[in-house]
This record gives sequence, structure tokens and C-alpha cells, in this order.
Amino acid sequence: MKYNDEEDKCYGIAGMAIGISIWNGEDLLYQIDIDDDEHGYISFTPDYYFSGNPAVSPVESWHATLKHYQMTVGMLIANLFCRNLPAGKPTQYADAKKAIFSTVADEGKRTCQLDDDEIRSMFQETFNYLEQVFRNPSVCKIAHEFAQHLKDSRRLSHYEVKQLLGMISED
Repeated sequence: MKYNDEEDKCYGIAGMAIGISIWNGEDLLYQIDIDDDEHGYISFTPDYYFSGNPAVSPVESWHATLKHYQMTVGMLIANLFCRNLPAGKPTQYADAKKAIFSTVADEGKRTCQLDDDEIRSMFQETFNYLEQVFRNPSVCKIAHEFAQHLKDSRRLSHYEVKQLLGMISED
């Protein structure tokens, strides 16, 4: 993804962090670093890159791969929605939606052996759900705070991400 400026990048990454948490993938997150262009700003634990294990049944392996695929789709869509929060007005997403879909469709076929209808249905459900999520004022507030903290700190650990997303109390 190309970002317009640092604020745009911070909001996009905040959206991805929110997407990760929505799909309960926060334990797969290692750290976020807005200066790490080479690795896409987000580092995951080795479990995120799960590619099978002889001790795990093929069905369990496929479900793990599908879960990570769905989370990745959610991260990309959440990135899109969150990047538009600073504008404070509704945005037309048609072109960006098509671009994201073509990227994730190829990945869904390759990694999960999904057919076109399954990919289209899952993508549209995810898009609609996240559109509602990012209309919630509480989520928008968390996104604004997360983006600002990321901009100030430059790097966030797994623990700090969970704390900013309200998953850990600050007591």
C-alpha cells in the first residue's frame, strides 16, 4: 500500500490493528513499526505464517489458513476505512474496493483453494461489516488515539497495541 503522508500511514496501520483485533488475531501480532517499510510496518509471530504441520490434520490446517486469510482481508479493508477517518466525510470506495478484491481473490484461490463465489461473498460480508464498525464513534475515537500514539512513538509492542485497543486495562 502506498500512503500519502505519515498521518495517512498511521491511520492505515491503526485500521489494520483494529482489523487484527476484530478477527481475534492480536496474539499473532509481534510489533508495529511505522519506519519498517521493508516488512510492511506490522511484524507477526511465526504462527501467523503457519503453512501446515504433519501433526495437525488437513482440516485443522485449512481452517488455520482460512482464518489468517480472512484476517488479512479484514486488515486491508480496515486500512481503507481508517485512512478516510481524518477527512470526516463519506468517501466513495469503488476503485479501492476493486483493487483490494483483485489482490485478495488471487490469494484466496492460491492459499485456501476458494472459488470465486466464496471469495466474493466473504469479501463483501467483511466489507459491509467493517463499514459498520468504522461508523461507530467509539471505534473512530480508538482509531484517532491509536494513530496519534503510533505517530508519536514510532513503534508499538504487542502489549502496547492491546493496551491502546482497550484489551488490557491500564490499572
